[in-house]
Amino acid sequence: MKLEDIKNILKADILLGENLDLEIENACGAELISDILSDSKKNAVLLTGLTHNQIVKTAFMSDFKAIIFVRGKMPGREVIDLAREYGLILLRTLYPLYESCGLLFEAGLKGDIKNKYEMKDVEEKDLARAMELSYDVVGGDFNTAGRATEQAKKIFRQIGIDPSILRRVSIAAYEAEMNIVIHAFKGKITFNLTPKYIEIIAEDEGPGIPDIDLAMQEGYSTAPAYIREMGFGAGMGLPNMKKFSDKFEITSVVGKGTKVRMIIYLKNI
Repeated sequence: MKLEDIKNILKADILLGENLDLEIENACGAELISDILSDSKKNAVLLTGLTHNQIVKTAFMSDFKAIIFVRGKMPGREVIDLAREYGLILLRTLYPLYESCGLLFEAGLKGDIKNKYEMKDVEEKDLARAMELSYDVVGGDFNTAGRATEQAKKIFRQIGIDPSILRRVSIAAYEAEMNIVIHAFKGKITFNLTPKYIEIIAEDEGPGIPDIDLAMQEGYSTAPAYIREMGFGAGMGLPNMKKFSDKFEITSVVGKGTKVRMIIYLKNI
């Protein structure tokens, strides 16, 4: 289905972009950031009522082709400018989220609901690091949140990392970065590129996690209300990190902080 067809079905206005000849195979409708990041659809559009700049960063990390704001929501100029920088197309419809998704599904935009990743287990200790990227992350700073992952993604894209691998790296790293911003005082996220895998290490100085098993449960969250109002804090951050990683490790000390280590292989081995 062409993006032009989607525009007509939803009677949508164009806020940004001209190329409506894009072929769209799927759609994601959500208003929680982690739900959007956990969606594995390709060549898809994002339907949402969230209008802050993090929704643009989220769509960019997940390789969505366009964002369709529902319920007549209008993003601010800074959000539109950021979308222009990322090359995203923006549309707006008066239909609510549920009806918008239903109209597109009824019109034939049904896509593929399969979402499986095969876990692999290999020796890593003898693999030399080819590149290291390290970024400081400031707790509570939502204006710069996501910048570390964004910069790493651009570099990995330039050196030719497979897009499907890059998407998993971006989502896992973005969730880790946002966890630092939401829960910690400060932290650091490091990307190590080796000949066989990308290692992501997220370390923070913060309150720590008293019960890791509980924190790993989908839906469990300690985020305050104002974080939830932004679409974060749905209790899917750590589960999403594990889901999009081939190997996942987490350690935490109450009163000191948390360390997450993720491995994503560059190919099936």
